Amino acid sequence: MVDTSIELLGLEEISNRFKSILRGLADVSDLTGEIGNYLVASILMRTSKGQDVHDEPFDPYSRSYRRIREAKGLPTTPDLFFTGQLTSSLTYEETKDQVEVFFMDTPRRGSDNSVSNTRVFGSGETDLSNPEVAFYVNEIREFFGISSDERSTVIRMVNDYVRSIIRNERR
Repeated sequence: MVDTSIELLGLEEISNRFKSILRGLADVSDLTGEIGNYLVASILMRTSKGQDVHDEPFDPYSRSYRRIREAKGLPTTPDLFFTGQLTSSLTYEETKDQVEVFFMDTPRRGSDNSVSNTRVFGSGETDLSNPEVAFYVNEIREFFGISSDERSTVIRMVNDYVRSIIRNERR
């Protein structure tokens, strides 16, 4: 057996570098905030074009609902920005390691600013909150989600962020 020793130089420098990278990854709230802002803006832009999460046009209203809207002089193509209540409640919260995109839990208001006399779907009255309305609408027209293009953009954002930490551009 050969008795050989190897001296490894620079381990302290490598260890310190890894510690620096781990410190950079311990709180990524600036990244999660950037992702949240991007997702809200992207969902709203896609929705304003009348496209679902798969970039397909929204399914049309049912014949009976279209007739109700026609009789009231309302638009007959799906418009999730019609009153602005639902879309304006879309927001996000970031933490040091995640982001949550959601609809604020606020009651919807009628034209007289009352909470109890709110028309949501054009017929009947309800006091549903924005998250409840979003859930119902999303069952019919899947707008609240992340498209494959948006997912790719988020992955690119994360990769760029990690690269910047590795290159010592962030501390």
